[in-house]
Amino acid sequence: MGKGKNKDKQGKGKGKGKKPKKGKDKKAKQKGPRKADTADRYALYQSAVQEPDADIDFFLQAYAEVYGKGKRPTTMREDFCAAANTACAWVKRSKENKAWGVDLDPEPLDWGRKHNVSKLNAEQQSRLTLIEGDVRDKRAPRVDLAVAQNFSYFCFKTRSELRTYFEVVRAGLTDKGLFVLDLFGGPESQTAMEEDTEHDGFTYTWDQDRFDPINNEILCYIHFSFDDGSKIKKAFTYDWRQWTIPEVRELLEEAGFSQSHAYWEGTDEDEEGNGEFTRETSVENDDAWIAYVIAVP
Repeated sequence: MGKGKNKDKQGKGKGKGKKPKKGKDKKAKQKGPRKADTADRYALYQSAVQEPDADIDFFLQAYAEVYGKGKRPTTMREDFCAAANTACAWVKRSKENKAWGVDLDPEPLDWGRKHNVSKLNAEQQSRLTLIEGDVRDKRAPRVDLAVAQNFSYFCFKTRSELRTYFEVVRAGLTDKGLFVLDLFGGPESQTAMEEDTEHDGFTYTWDQDRFDPINNEILCYIHFSFDDGSKIKKAFTYDWRQWTIPEVRELLEEAGFSQSHAYWEGTDEDEEGNGEFTRETSVENDDAWIAYVIAVP
């Protein structure tokens, strides 16, 4: 996902993917522990994939476009929050902001408490609540903004599952609420491929292992590799259904949202994603793209 919005998202981007280079395994010559043995996969993920401040900038942009210039949300729920990186950034953004993060997996939540929440001061921490639970469970209080980032809701593989989730989200929004989702597509997203992205001290690989055109199910992995030849293979696994923009918008309508809009990423002079998203009703397809969909109760 593109070179603009969230660094590299889960690895897709506008333009051609790159096959990983094969390197020699230096394990035999390595003195001391290999980098892969001591690396923290969650820290690597946050460095390679997430850019919460850019996400929040878009949330505020979209909210103002719906409700008027100068209008801004103060309460946010981050569904599928994992280590709650975005929720932490939200409470840091303004003293008026409160955030809730919900995730079913206790491991990333615990990591987030230790490495993300701990960096907040006491007052900021008081405005953040992390919940181990199912995002399909109804919760109070209602919030101005609900977000499902990094295509996490793709874990719901049937229309009924996804519609039920959307219904819960709508019920949990205030009258001036907004729901924000991201998604990816394009011909390359339905092709078995690997794409490498170099980062400071490691290489991030997005691996689209298998795509099934009968049911749109896609199996993907994230790998990390290091200059000493060591690797963390399958650091993260994603067994998803790849939903399309029309499907998502139709299900949002069925779930009771009054309107939805698609936001498309612009490109720079090199035809790479520039991180700037505008509301569009029709666009030219790209080999691989990321987009936002926003929904209004």
